[in-house]
Amino acid sequence: MNNLKNIMKCLKVSSLVAAFITLSLMSGGSQAQGEGPLVYPMVPIGTHSLSLTQMNMASNMNFSGSILVPGAEIESDITAINYNRFFAVGDRFAEIWVTGIVGSVEGELYGTPIGTVSGDTSGMSDPYFAMRVGLIGAPALEPEEFVKYRQGFQLHALVGLTPAWGDYDDDKPLNLGTNRWSLRLGLPMVIPFQQASKPTRLELVPSLYIYGDNDEPFRADSREQDPLFVVEGHLIHNFTPKIWGGLGLRYQKGGETETDGIADNNEIDQLGGDLELGYKFNNSWQAFVTYGEVLSENDGSESDMWRMRLIYLF
Repeated sequence: MNNLKNIMKCLKVSSLVAAFITLSLMSGGSQAQGEGPLVYPMVPIGTHSLSLTQMNMASNMNFSGSILVPGAEIESDITAINYNRFFAVGDRFAEIWVTGIVGSVEGELYGTPIGTVSGDTSGMSDPYFAMRVGLIGAPALEPEEFVKYRQGFQLHALVGLTPAWGDYDDDKPLNLGTNRWSLRLGLPMVIPFQQASKPTRLELVPSLYIYGDNDEPFRADSREQDPLFVVEGHLIHNFTPKIWGGLGLRYQKGGETETDGIADNNEIDQLGGDLELGYKFNNSWQAFVTYGEVLSENDGSESDMWRMRLIYLF
C-alpha cells in the first residue's frame, strides 16, 4: 500500500514537472498581472492605434498568469506589438486588434524526483486576436460627433482567440508557444466619474478563459486545464491634462491543470495589484509605466512585474 502511495506521489510530482517545462507566454496579450490600463478606450470610428509594450516578470507562474507551478522560479522578458482598428457595426462602436509577442523565458523547478529542472528559450509566442462591440453607452461616432459626446457608463462584449501558432518543441523543457488554443469571453465596462479637465474613470473587465488540450507536453501524453475566471479593474485619475495615475487590481480563480489524467493541484486563487503612472505627450502619443505584484493568495503564488507601454493613435 505504501508503495502505491509513493508511486502516485511521484506521478503527481512528475505531472507538475511537465507543467513547468511547458510554461508558455500567452498573449491575451501579455497578461502577466493583467492587461493594464487604457486597454478599452472609446474613440472616434476610423481611428487606428499601435502600441509597443515591454515587460519583465519574475514569478512561479507562466507569463500569462494562467498556470501556477509551485516551487518554480521563472523570469520572463517580453516585447509585444499591438494593432487596433476602431469602426462601426451598425450604429455601435467596435474594435478589432491583433497582438504579436516575442521574448525570452528562463526558469528552474526545485525539489523534484529527478532533481532541479531548468530551461530557457526565446522566440515568438502565440498571437492574440480579439474583437469587442459596444452594448450599452457606446455608439459609433464620427470625429465631429465624438468631441460633443458626453461619455457615461459603457458596456462591451469581448471575444478573444489565442491560436497555437507560437514556437513550440516538445523536446524542449521551456516553450514560448502553448501548443493549445484558448478562447476568451469578456464584458469590459468603463465608468467615467467626471468630465472636467481632470477626469476619473473606472475600467472593469470580467473574463472567462477556456483552454484546449496540449496533446504534446514534455515527457507526458496530454494536459488539460480547467477554465480560469479573471476580473481586472483600474481606477485612473488625471492629475493634469497630461499626467495621470492609477491603481489596478486583478483577481484570478480556477485554471487547475491535469497531466495524463492526474491533477496537478495547482488551482489559482490570488489577488494581484499594480501602481500606474502615465504621460500624454499630445493627442497622438502617450506612454505609461506600471509595477505589479501578488497582494494576497491562497495558492502559494508569487509574482512581481514591470511594464512599459508606448501608444500611438492615428
